[in-house]
Amino acid sequence: MKFLREFLCLSFLFLFSFPHSGFAADDAAKWRGKMQGFYKVLGDLLTDITSDKRFYDPANKYRIQNEANKLAAFAHDINMKNVAVIDQDPTVPLVAEMLGRQTKLAAEEMKNGNRAYARSILRAVPGYCIACHTRNGSGPQFSKLSFEPKDAAFSPLEKGEFFAASRQYDLALGEFKKVIEEPQALKRGSRDWQRAVEESLLIAVRVKQDAAKTAEIVNLILNTPNAPGFMKHDANTWAESVSNWQKEKVPTQISEDELYAKAVKLLSQAREIQKYPMDRNGDILYLRASATVHDLLQMAPSGPHAAEALFLAGLTYEVLNPLKTEDMHEVFYEACIHKAAHSALGEACYHKLEQSIVFGYTGSNGMDLSVATRNRLDELRALAEPVVEKQK
Repeated sequence: MKFLREFLCLSFLFLFSFPHSGFAADDAAKWRGKMQGFYKVLGDLLTDITSDKRFYDPANKYRIQNEANKLAAFAHDINMKNVAVIDQDPTVPLVAEMLGRQTKLAAEEMKNGNRAYARSILRAVPGYCIACHTRNGSGPQFSKLSFEPKDAAFSPLEKGEFFAASRQYDLALGEFKKVIEEPQALKRGSRDWQRAVEESLLIAVRVKQDAAKTAEIVNLILNTPNAPGFMKHDANTWAESVSNWQKEKVPTQISEDELYAKAVKLLSQAREIQKYPMDRNGDILYLRASATVHDLLQMAPSGPHAAEALFLAGLTYEVLNPLKTEDMHEVFYEACIHKAAHSALGEACYHKLEQSIVFGYTGSNGMDLSVATRNRLDELRALAEPVVEKQK
C-alpha cells in the first residue's frame, strides 16, 4: 500500500490539476489520457503488490515486471516535466524527483531478478503520498471516484489509505472511523488502530482544516475504553489544543506576512507543550503549523519568507516523522540550504540536516557515514556557510 500511496498521489494530482494550470487544451487532453493509462496500471498492481501469493506466483512475474517498467517510465516522465505549474509549493517537484529515482531502482532490481528487494523498495518508499495530499487543503477533493479496491481481503484501514491517496477524503475518514470504533481492532494490536487515528488527524487538521471534525476524532479516542494509555494522555492535550482552535477567528483573507507569523506562533505553541522529542502532545499544533507553512509556500514560493518557510517545514516534519512523513524533513532542510545559500539560515538548515543524517546512521546500524554521504554533506556545508570577506 505504501508504494500505491506514492503513485496514486501523483496520478490523481496530475490527472485533475493540469487542466487548470495553463496547459493548452490539446496538451491537457494528452496528459489526461496518459494519466488514465497509468490509472489502469495502478488498478492491475493494486492486489499484486499487497499479496505474497499473487506477487510470487510465476504466472504473474512478467506482467508485474512490465507494470514496474511502466511505473518507472511514468515517474521519470513527470519528473522531467515542469511540475511547478501544478502547485507552487516546492514539495511537489521534490516528491516527483524522489519517485523517479525510487521507481527506476525498483524496476532495475526487478529486471535483475532481485524481486523481493524490488518489492521492498516499493513498500519502503516513505508515505510521501499521503503527506503530499494531506499537507494542506489545496487541490481537489472527490466524494467518490469509480476506482476503488475490489479485493474482499482489503481491511478498512487499507481502504482508508487508498481513499486518502486518491483524494476521496470523506470516504477515507469513514473507513478510519470503522477501525477506531471496532472493539476487535485493539485486540489484534494497537498499531492499526493508532494508524487510523493518525491518518484521520492528517485529513481533519491539514486537509479539512476543520476544528470540529478534529474534535470528533479526539473524542473517539477518549471514549474508547481499551485505547492505549499514552494515546488517551495525548488526546487530553489535543482536546485542549482543539478547543483553543475553535475559539480563533477565521480571517477572510490572509497575507504572506500574516501566514508566516501564524506558522511561527503555532510552532512556538507546539514546542511549549512538547516535553521531549518523541512526545506527541503537540501534534495538533505541529500539524496546523505544517499546513500553514505549505499555504505560505504556495502563496509566495519566492517571497521574502520562502527560505524560512522551508526551515519551518523541516522543523515540523521532523517532529511529525511517525505521521507518514519519514525523512521528509531532510528534503526541506536541503531545499532551505539551496534557497538560503551562504547565510546564517542556510547554515542552520545544514546543521539540522547533518544532525538528522548522522543520527539516522548511528541509530540504525552504527556504521560510519558512507563516502557518498560524506561528500554530499561536504558540498552542502560549503553551500550553506556564510561567505567571510577577507580582510585587506
